[in-house]
Amino acid sequence: MGCMDGRTVAITGAAGGIGGATVRRFVEEGGRVAFCDLDTEKGAVLEKELGADSASFTVADVSKESDCVRFIDGAVSRFGRLDVLVNNAAVRNYEDVTEASTESWDNVLGVNLRSYIYCAKAGIAAMKRTGGGVVVNVASVRSLRAGSRCVQYDTTKAAILGLNRSMARDHAADNIRVMAVGPGPVFTDFHQARAESMGKTHEEYRRNFGGGTMLRRPGEPVEVANVILFLASDEASFMTGTCVYVDGGETGMGMS
Repeated sequence: MGCMDGRTVAITGAAGGIGGATVRRFVEEGGRVAFCDLDTEKGAVLEKELGADSASFTVADVSKESDCVRFIDGAVSRFGRLDVLVNNAAVRNYEDVTEASTESWDNVLGVNLRSYIYCAKAGIAAMKRTGGGVVVNVASVRSLRAGSRCVQYDTTKAAILGLNRSMARDHAADNIRVMAVGPGPVFTDFHQARAESMGKTHEEYRRNFGGGTMLRRPGEPVEVANVILFLASDEASFMTGTCVYVDGGETGMGMS
């Protein structure tokens, strides 16, 4: 018996990285998982790997409310209900406030923040119809600590904490818990591509990436997925409205 047996889960931005690892963990624990991404190829490969009875992939641009509604409605139609929503989709541009254009801001705000609102609006409505559920919002250590030339990303990740608290308070009476998880440096497909663009091997990049944590290494996507799974499970039944940092101790080291 898995902790997600009989439960339906919807996960955004989930063809790879933390999202993909989270899809796998929920399926391993008996969940039926609907997941979306813009990466058609990776999404289809993951769906085939896990099997159509357990995983259902949708191509969606979550910066658009219509795509978010279509994704959530599709999850409910496919599996009959919605018990868990994991808002994970994110993009990042390396710009400071003087460089970032209106179009660039719109893109990052659309994916990193508005998609969380759109999916929660549709997802919470579905959960209320069946007696409750859990929303897990993927924030970041950048909710608290500034990165270099990441003004848009950092702004959206900080905003997620406010959204998280407000939704938790508003929907506690509906038997809906709302939690956030704050990953630190986690080595994903994004960082593999970034290493290659910088002319570094993956190992060279990894030696520096995560060096500012107490554990002196980057995290792996499954290490964040394990915490998301815990927060969505009954083991975390007295947790709502806060954020759990999965960061190798980075936030514990202060701002030095």
